[in-house]
Amino acid sequence: MFFENVKTALEALFGNRLRSLLTLAGVVIGVFAVTTTISLGQIATAGITSELQAFGAQSIFVARIPNDPNSPAFSDDDIEALGRLPIEILQQRSTRVWAVAGEARVRLVLNGTTANAPQIDRTIALAQGRFFDSGDEQRGAPVIVLSADAAEELFEGVPNPVGREVLIETSGGNRSFYTVIGVKQRIAGALGAFANDVSGDVPMESLFRDVPGLSRGRYDFLPITIALDRDANVIEQQVRAILDRRRPPDSYQVQTVEGALSLFNTVTVILQALLGGIGAISLLVGGIGILNIMLVSVTERTREIGLRKALGAKPATILQQFLIEAVMLTVIGGVLGVVLSVAALWTVVAAVPFLDVFVLNPWVIALALGVSVATGVVFGVWPARRAAALSPIEALRYE
Repeated sequence: MFFENVKTALEALFGNRLRSLLTLAGVVIGVFAVTTTISLGQIATAGITSELQAFGAQSIFVARIPNDPNSPAFSDDDIEALGRLPIEILQQRSTRVWAVAGEARVRLVLNGTTANAPQIDRTIALAQGRFFDSGDEQRGAPVIVLSADAAEELFEGVPNPVGREVLIETSGGNRSFYTVIGVKQRIAGALGAFANDVSGDVPMESLFRDVPGLSRGRYDFLPITIALDRDANVIEQQVRAILDRRRPPDSYQVQTVEGALSLFNTVTVILQALLGGIGAISLLVGGIGILNIMLVSVTERTREIGLRKALGAKPATILQQFLIEAVMLTVIGGVLGVVLSVAALWTVVAAVPFLDVFVLNPWVIALALGVSVATGVVFGVWPARRAAALSPIEALRYE
């Protein structure tokens, strides 16, 4: 009897193709929205997590509390104390200047740093030229390594700006010429939106010489790289212990990649829940459409129901018939929604450079199909019960 009801349900659906397709649309859109939004969140999480781990694994960032008079800048003595640990510390000072090359004049973040910056900061990779060495650092050579954006804005149309000169103008009126010795690679992927900027790296001594007013030995933040064979959690505790002995309490912040990932994951889970909820509204609308169409179907087939009951069909059989019809509508819609979602996700991953990981968890598909089946059951029960409760005599008299 069950398979007979399945056959009858399929005949009824294909007998009203246009109506069935229009009813399916709401379910397809709902399942597509739920599956796509949840999976996109997981794809973005996987892509950004892998990039953060590649750039910042075994790294911590210590920073003073901004605009807090009780949070002094870090000193060379702090760096010396921390240097006893198996870590490397990047010393860097930054200021804003004007950079001029030919007709181009752009606002530039000028970073004074040390020659070991590429070994400590994993985001530094050169597309052209070289980074300055310890010799350049010691004599305060007037050399600069430009970011990709800075090179593009200052030397538009120049394929290789290495060897060109840039005029640096400070707010105090100082003017100094620097020779471009390298251009960094543009940071790709999701991190590029945050990490790429218009900047230039120069030796620390050059910065202090050409930008008056900057105090030596004072740093707002300390990027720290931990040896790969060390436990990052233990090193973090040791860093905190050293700084707690040297600074006022709660006068600095320690940020780790793990902490950033935890915060990012929390945000993405919340966004997935919100977007999934919006998609669920589409399923609700589709369910109401199924309820409406099944009530219409029961009304149209009243005489058929009366005839089946007169021939001995039990109310449970009639209820099963219409319930199967409602569930089949949602199952077909759910499968179509999942197929469309997979196609859309593949397209997005192929089109967006930093989304290089395709993620479609089986539980997401199971959830989408399960919700679609539940929608069919919930919104199909009332029409099915109404059909099963019809009196055979009244149904046969129905015009």
